[in-house]
Amino acid sequence: MLLPIVVVTIDGAQPDIPGDIQAANLVWGNEIEVWVDVVRSSVVDRPDLLTLTQTDCAAAGHVVSDEEDELFDLGRGQGADVVGYYIAADTGGFRGCAAHPPGRRGFWSGDAATQWTFIHEATHVVGDNPHITNSDNLMFRNGTASITNLPPDMNDVQRTRILNDPALLSIESLILNL
Repeated sequence: MLLPIVVVTIDGAQPDIPGDIQAANLVWGNEIEVWVDVVRSSVVDRPDLLTLTQTDCAAAGHVVSDEEDELFDLGRGQGADVVGYYIAADTGGFRGCAAHPPGRRGFWSGDAATQWTFIHEATHVVGDNPHITNSDNLMFRNGTASITNLPPDMNDVQRTRILNDPALLSIESLILNL
């Protein structure tokens, strides 16, 4: 199975996209045989979106700022339901965030993020997985820098939720559509 994803980098951000995708595929590949497939990657010159004004990252009740609204418009209609954004930072001190506007599934990761943040945030979006208290788990609530046993693990509920997400494509369906 594949998760097709579009990656948008705001010019000036300093991501390690190959490293993040490798970490993502290490976790999801080993845990559920799902691989992240970047179908399109672009760099956008929007210095006003390099550091987001954001005070919370709540999945429920999050008020989308004008900047977030503009960010989550980028990369749409390019072959994937989910878009991952790279920015420099935000004013709330988060390293990544999966709170997104309705109908525009995506997440962002900042320059100070660990190699596990990209897939942590994707796991919030794909399968709608919440934080948990297990410090060995990818979804540890205290952040990916605090995960105690790398690479991080996933539990059965998380695996099932991801595998049931409509964003995933089977390799067979890709072959049939060629």
